[in-house]
Amino acid sequence: MAVSESLSVGLLRGPHAYQPRTPWPPLRALLATVLIVAASIVGVVLMLGSGPVARMPEAGQLPQGAIQLATLGIWQITTVALTLAASAMFGGRIRDVLALGRPVGAHVYLKAIALMAALQIGVSIVQYSFFPQDMYADLRPFVRLFGEQWVLALLVVGVGAPLSEELLFRGFLLSALARSRIGFWPGALITTGLWTALHAGYSTVGIVEVLLIGLFFSWLLWRTGSLRVAIFCHALYNSLILLVLWYVPLPAA
Repeated sequence: MAVSESLSVGLLRGPHAYQPRTPWPPLRALLATVLIVAASIVGVVLMLGSGPVARMPEAGQLPQGAIQLATLGIWQITTVALTLAASAMFGGRIRDVLALGRPVGAHVYLKAIALMAALQIGVSIVQYSFFPQDMYADLRPFVRLFGEQWVLALLVVGVGAPLSEELLFRGFLLSALARSRIGFWPGALITTGLWTALHAGYSTVGIVEVLLIGLFFSWLLWRTGSLRVAIFCHALYNSLILLVLWYVPLPAA
């Protein structure tokens, strides 16, 4: 891409910047994604069932929220490690396969934050106006993660979740689907659908919100050519939810 063309690329105008660069065929990448998720779950079972976490003297007295955070954290660390390893297979370069280069476009992070805020405000207004109880039900599990382990909660939800989920789904898997016959947007629908399935415990309204924000993260990748922007916005999105819940109590169930 020429320098003059690169400078003209923005979030809302100019050509999109995303170019998939992966040696993985789509079906093989899909199978690898399923195996990575399964292996991460096995890692959680081993660590919590008979591994270091289970052998800790105080393990039986750990708060439920701490156990949930430990479970999520182990899954996230395993997922990131396996995704990076898979991206380096078949001659692939991690930076290229996962689209971790610098984003194209001036002030791209600020623009992405503004657009995400507008989307979230719109979705929240609809939820609060028509489905408030569903919205509160989806948020209460996050409140239970707090307590004395609020720093761990912020790390797991605000850092670990964006890294593991974006690298695996919109980084590793989407790159393989995007370079196949189906192209980027059908591939983005598939990856976003699979990512949304991880949030299956949410209400119908919550699932729709996750689907919309997932498609927005895919659009950010498509426009900027860099997964860094999607990871950053995902981290900010999750962290702000936690911080709001820290200061704004939810109504009683």
